[in-house]
Amino acid sequence: MAGRKPQLDPSKRVFLAELVAATNLVAAIQAVPSSIRPSATPALHPKYKIQVVELAFMGVVAAWEEFLEATLVRYVAGAKTASGYTPIPKYGLASSLAHSYNVLSGKENFNQGSDYLKVSDPSWVKNKANFVFSIHPYGCLTTKAAVLNAASKIRNRVAHSSNKCKAEFKVVALQFLNLPANGTLRQSFTAGDLLLAPTTSNFGMALPGGLDHFGAFAHIYTGLAHAIVP
Repeated sequence: MAGRKPQLDPSKRVFLAELVAATNLVAAIQAVPSSIRPSATPALHPKYKIQVVELAFMGVVAAWEEFLEATLVRYVAGAKTASGYTPIPKYGLASSLAHSYNVLSGKENFNQGSDYLKVSDPSWVKNKANFVFSIHPYGCLTTKAAVLNAASKIRNRVAHSSNKCKAEFKVVALQFLNLPANGTLRQSFTAGDLLLAPTTSNFGMALPGGLDHFGAFAHIYTGLAHAIVP
């Protein structure tokens, strides 16, 4: 008897729950009063509030990459959504999740403990899907590629202080804030400052009104999750 095919919808539910939790955390930390001096009432220094926002965003990007990996390897192993959707393969499908990792990585003995798939790169995900399927849902990554790459650069700036990460973050920040490419950011401008700044027309796509950049990314990730697992 054939084994049960892996499921897609649990991965989607987990990712959307992570998005909601991160969004709620950011809203909650912003509601805490700020104080740069010790206070008799509960308050946090603004820099600590910013750090919470940055860590929440790191978690969102990590959850997004986990979602991409989980869905791609499951589709390649023949998974269907609860609605019955499945991509159309060009040739055949993997016989198991382990076989799916072998196919996608090109390694016969892929080790999930030490090897990795390049799911941080939207182009890699789409190209791999193109290789396996004639029709698949990852085409939605193409129109959002610039924003997804920007999210990775913001995440990288939180995680690293290298000159490369700083320079890439500055380019993203100037673009999103609708400032000249040769412009400057205020001293000590952080990834958290950008995430809490209101979006401008330069974000690259139509968005609901009143969103900051954190909310804009959450909105985009939500839409992509529904497109990938319909």
